[in-house]
Amino acid sequence: MAERQIDKLLRIAAQESKLMKHELHIKGEDLTFWCKPTTIEEYNLALSACKNKADQVEQTARLFIQKALTQAGQPQYQADALPVLLKQLSLKTTTRILQQLEVEVQEAEELDMKSDQEGAEKGKSASR
Repeated sequence: MAERQIDKLLRIAAQESKLMKHELHIKGEDLTFWCKPTTIEEYNLALSACKNKADQVEQTARLFIQKALTQAGQPQYQADALPVLLKQLSLKTTTRILQQLEVEVQEAEELDMKSDQEGAEKGKSASR
C-alpha cells in the first residue's frame, strides 16, 4: 500500500518541530532562547491579536513572547512582557530581540504573498 501524502506531511512536521537555539546577548545580558518554527496558525493568531493588523512590530513582539522557550521547552515570557517590549525598551534593543524571529515572519509573509499572486495569475488564466 502506498504511503499517504498526509503521512509524509506529518513526518516533515515532526522533523521541523525541533527546538532551535537563538543566541542573543544585549548589554551584557544573556537573552538566549529556543523556539520551534512558527506555524501558519501561530502567525495568524499573533496577527489577529494585534490592534493594528499592519503593525509588524507588535505582531512580531507577540510572536516572540509566544515562541521564546527555555531549553526544556517552557515559555520564557508571559503576556505582561508585551508592554515592556513595546513601551519600555528602546527601539534598538527591541529590534535586536525581534530580529531573531523576523526571518520566519518574512518567510511567512512571502509565502502568503506568493499564494495571493499565484491565485490571481490562475484567475487571469482561467478568464482568458
